[in-house]
Amino acid sequence: MASGARRPVLPATPEQNEEMRPVVDEMNRLAFAADLALFERSQREIEGVWADGQRYSRGSIQVTLPELREFFEEYIALVNRYKRADGELPEGARNVLTRFLTFPAPADDPTDDTMNGGPS
Repeated sequence: MASGARRPVLPATPEQNEEMRPVVDEMNRLAFAADLALFERSQREIEGVWADGQRYSRGSIQVTLPELREFFEEYIALVNRYKRADGELPEGARNVLTRFLTFPAPADDPTDDTMNGGPS
């Protein structure tokens, strides 16, 4: 996809009909699997100064749904702040893939982010 091009935004879950929801869920699952494969490939192939460029954070936050939407919009604004046209790249810059995933913890899941010291 060309720099600056936007992917189509899918309807929010409540706006999806019964036929659309499993299709969107599968598209998201496949996209996440592809992203994970890229991450694993990067782990195997990255070297030199960029070996320290692979970052991972795991954590949890306690928010309302409106707060989560605001958090997401702030994340998008942060990512957009670092987007540059090809002709504006500083020396030494390279394309870095960013991914952000949120999902409500299942009610019966005891997962605790303290095993990694919280968000990092």
